[in-house]
Amino acid sequence: MNNLKLKVCGMRDPENISGLLDLRPDFIGFIFYPKSPRYVDEMDGDFVMRIPLSIHKVGVFVNESLENIVTLADKYGLEYIQLHGDEDLDFAKAIREKGLKVIKVFRVMDTIPFVAKQYEGIADYFLFDTQSMNYGGSGRHFDWNILRTYNINVPFLLSGGVQLEDIDQIKEMNIEKLVGVDVNSRFEVEPALKDIEKLKLLKEAL
Repeated sequence: MNNLKLKVCGMRDPENISGLLDLRPDFIGFIFYPKSPRYVDEMDGDFVMRIPLSIHKVGVFVNESLENIVTLADKYGLEYIQLHGDEDLDFAKAIREKGLKVIKVFRVMDTIPFVAKQYEGIADYFLFDTQSMNYGGSGRHFDWNILRTYNINVPFLLSGGVQLEDIDQIKEMNIEKLVGVDVNSRFEVEPALKDIEKLKLLKEAL
């Protein structure tokens, strides 16, 4: 199995971001959802624009308007739009028509939603997170065994309480389309402030 990609979500603090950039993650996520404790109300656009192009910038949105998404994508140079709410297939298509890439989130527990198949050719990645009452991460695992029968032609990232101790198990599943992990709360000192040393160990394990 190739090395897994690393997506670190919920970043906000410039100094913390700079420390993360030294680790060269594959994706860095900014949450533009006002109800999240990691909400990015305002960032230094010039600083964010200087993030190396090799580190893909992801804007995380929950039921946001297309107009606002495009405005923020332009302001911060976002490459990927992560749809973490109830956005439908037509909305994902509209995002692509704006020249942006799509990460579609599905919150799962014991089965992969049937509707996911419709996103082939539209979503660049899926992100599978644990079903919860609220939008956003729960910090808990779902039953990863359901991924063994995954047969959709869209690569996916695994989320939902992923921690350092899980990496061996994730690799042992040896699922072709499982290309990376998305981490957030399990690697935080406090909301929106990551433990860089802990992330360094994770990056090495991947």
